[in-house]
Amino acid sequence: MCAIAKITATQNASEKSEYSCARVLLHLRREYSYYLIQLYIPCMMLVVVSWVSFWLDKDAVPARVSLGVTTLLTMTTQSSGINSKLPPVSYIKAVDVWIGVCLAFIFGALLEYAVVNYYGRKEFMRKDKKKMTRLDDDCVCPSDRPPQLRLDLSAYRKSVTCGPIKKIREYLATNADLSRRVDLMSRVTFPSLFFAFLVYYYFQYVKQLEVEEFTAYKKP
Repeated sequence: MCAIAKITATQNASEKSEYSCARVLLHLRREYSYYLIQLYIPCMMLVVVSWVSFWLDKDAVPARVSLGVTTLLTMTTQSSGINSKLPPVSYIKAVDVWIGVCLAFIFGALLEYAVVNYYGRKEFMRKDKKKMTRLDDDCVCPSDRPPQLRLDLSAYRKSVTCGPIKKIREYLATNADLSRRVDLMSRVTFPSLFFAFLVYYYFQYVKQLEVEEFTAYKKP
């Protein structure tokens, strides 16, 4: 923490006497280099490391779970170490906002794999069930019946799958696995949201504080 002293001399006059006085303004400013190395850069690295699970296979349960839990515990230890060095106050500090958002991103990455694993198991059970109970797509009758007695449902299905339903089915057919699509969306959503938070944090806490300090120092 550095202090800048500004001394101004003024001359006051009263009815009985005239005298000079000096006013001293102490401008205290905290250095960011310590917190940048000890807090901000490690937290950013932990958040980025938690995104590695989005590129791992959804069936790699030990790797993805251990990565999410390890980053979450490391982030908790990091926040506890920083808060122990700061004086307790009754309001929310900028460091608290930073730590809280980083914890939310890491916890969200862990919850994302829970969603992926849930839908992955449902897709596996559905595919396994289709293999066991697979029927003819165009016939609901046994194959040993005469052809004229077989019920053809192809025309009926074509009439049903038209309009917006057909478009939705075609879209879903391109990415059949919902768990895979969740991972693909997370690869873009998480970095974009974190970058937006970095911009907001800079202009809300860092830039605004610098402007307030500059205006306070320029006041006579």
